[in-house]
Amino acid sequence: MKFFENRSEALEKLLSIIDINAMDNMLIISISERGNYYAREIAMRNGLLEGDFMFIEEIKSPQNKQTSLGAISETKDYILIEELIESFEITDDYIFNEAERVYEEKILQNIYKFRAGESIISLQNRNVLLVDEGANTGLTLLCAIKSCISKKAASINVAIPIIAKETARVIEKLVDNTYFVYEVEDFIDTSFYFKQSYNK
Repeated sequence: MKFFENRSEALEKLLSIIDINAMDNMLIISISERGNYYAREIAMRNGLLEGDFMFIEEIKSPQNKQTSLGAISETKDYILIEELIESFEITDDYIFNEAERVYEEKILQNIYKFRAGESIISLQNRNVLLVDEGANTGLTLLCAIKSCISKKAASINVAIPIIAKETARVIEKLVDNTYFVYEVEDFIDTSFYFKQSYNK
């Protein structure tokens, strides 16, 4: 089932459920390339709120590069899927070394490329709104939430047009407010739910 004609429709539906009163002095953080459009528009529609991008990369299995074992953020916070790591018999050394490699080769490169080496804007004592276009397993989102907690954000809020229903229940327990337009059983892929195809 296609829920959205295009990203513009997804944005308008997302904006319609966000509590505008709660947006005062909110820090908007995009957590993926696809989330940039929504984060930028939310910030602009609410008086050019402060914003930034949080770089997060997945840690892949050595046996199958399509399988994610975890994710690491630019703040060096990480989430691991212990069940997969155990079932694939992945060593702690591999996880540590791969996380370091991903951080240095991907995240640090992006920090220097897009922020001239500057760290993400301070999250301490800020009300943060994490924004993405979709969430299936929630791995990237969980990693972002962990980063916000470690950086002592005052509140953590999440706005996503479409999310897997099971993931939504997990996220709701971890953050202050959630804004989900659609929650989907048997989530396929974010782009599947848009009638008009697009590039990242």
